[in-house]
Amino acid sequence: MDRASHPAPVALSAAIADAADHLRVPVDQIAVEYLEARDWSDSCLGLPREGEACLDVVTPGYLVILGDGFRYRTDLKGNVRRETVQVDAELRVDFRQAGGIGDWTSEYHADDSSLPPEDAARIRQFIDDTDFFHLPARVGNGDPVPDLYSYTIFVAHGRRNHTVSTYDGGGPHESPALAEFITWFKERTPEPSPKPQQEGA
Repeated sequence: MDRASHPAPVALSAAIADAADHLRVPVDQIAVEYLEARDWSDSCLGLPREGEACLDVVTPGYLVILGDGFRYRTDLKGNVRRETVQVDAELRVDFRQAGGIGDWTSEYHADDSSLPPEDAARIRQFIDDTDFFHLPARVGNGDPVPDLYSYTIFVAHGRRNHTVSTYDGGGPHESPALAEFITWFKERTPEPSPKPQQEGA
């Protein structure tokens, strides 16, 4: 058996690809900590999913431990199952709108600890729909309209973070999916109010 056909690189590559997809980073940013040949108790690698029928047959494969808390079980064909339920892929969002006649502001902040599961899932879908981490720092919306609002969105997910700004304008918006994301945020953000006056101002 040569190196190209050895099952270990196949199993390791499959685990790395899953972790990179979960963290939304390139595969070369995933650290490999440990690899060990193991025999698993059944065809589900000892990790059956709910309602799944597993063959009662010893299945050779590997235990793979990667950075960021990822642990995988694999077979020899590159099928993987993640042992860890929670990994370092925290989601955090900050949204700010500012403008109006009185330069009013309003903000929304949330993370995994405060977000309802359906909202966290929706934000992750918006991240995919907008291709958020590849958007430019400023996204156009036609000519800015005086006395309307500008918007700043910060998203951190796993190891990645990015800030995007846009504004109310004469459209069409360069990213319709981002405009929908902003509408979602505005529905959850308090009504804008005047900036607090500084003492002595």
